[in-house]
Amino acid sequence: MPSTSWLQPWHDLFILVGGASATLLGLVFVAASIAGAIPNEKLGTAETRALWTKPILGAFGRPLVLSAFGLVPGVAPLYFGCGVALASTTDLIYLAVVARGLIRHHRVTRDLVLSDWVWNLVLPAATSLLMLAMGATIASGMVWAIYPLAAAIGLHLVIGVHNAWELADFLITLQ
Repeated sequence: MPSTSWLQPWHDLFILVGGASATLLGLVFVAASIAGAIPNEKLGTAETRALWTKPILGAFGRPLVLSAFGLVPGVAPLYFGCGVALASTTDLIYLAVVARGLIRHHRVTRDLVLSDWVWNLVLPAATSLLMLAMGATIASGMVWAIYPLAAAIGLHLVIGVHNAWELADFLITLQ
């Protein structure tokens, strides 16, 4: 398949996912500004607030960045796959920081329930590992890997929506 057309069938998906990601990112910033009215003693330290909000930003930012990269005209599978692999590697490093924060929060502040671990660490790490593998597969010329990559990108959106809903629910109970 020529390098200029292999992503063309995915154009609409990248537009849809990128637009949804950008919109949801904007809503997170609106929610954060509303949360600014809640006293700091109810929200915890800046580190605690970042622990719960930055993974949401990442969950919406990943699909936005990858969708933008998928819309670059004429990108060859090698460069697209390497870009996906690089973004996924960076994300996994960031998730190690999130894991450290979750462990510290679990030990110092309060016990975390299983769903906190699953939705804020396990699922994002699993989808990022899938994206890393599919990026390497695409870079090697096997463009069929775009299908599981698209599923992983969609799952990141689902994770972000779930975590944003959990955060909104938590903020409402603080009022």
